[in-house]
Amino acid sequence: MNFWQRFSWYAVGLGLGTLLVIFLFSGRDFQCTYLPNNRVLVDLHDQPVRSVAPEAQDRWQQACAGDSAFLEAFLMRGEIDFSEAQVTTREEGLKHSSYPITLEWQDQSYQGWWERRTDSAVLMRLERLAP
Repeated sequence: MNFWQRFSWYAVGLGLGTLLVIFLFSGRDFQCTYLPNNRVLVDLHDQPVRSVAPEAQDRWQQACAGDSAFLEAFLMRGEIDFSEAQVTTREEGLKHSSYPITLEWQDQSYQGWWERRTDSAVLMRLERLAP
């Protein structure tokens, strides 16, 4: 067998293997969320319902005129302060976990307290941080 015959068999095997991988793994949602910040943000973002608590409604309207992209940005680009987070454990007996998330939005810095419930993510409190 010469070089071109070997190369053609290699190319056929490579092509069939590629098609097999595409067929088996297409349509799957793979995410690389290895860092704790990314894991919590993805978990909050994957909740089917996102809402704003009445206490934070006025601040949300002032900050971005009620734009839902603002809420989306919190859960995509925010930074979580884990030292102030209140995570549900058996010992503490909290009903829901809450996380303070900081976001830079249109040259302003905001901190929102997000609560993770069983079926939703709720913005409980929103504050504009001093520059």
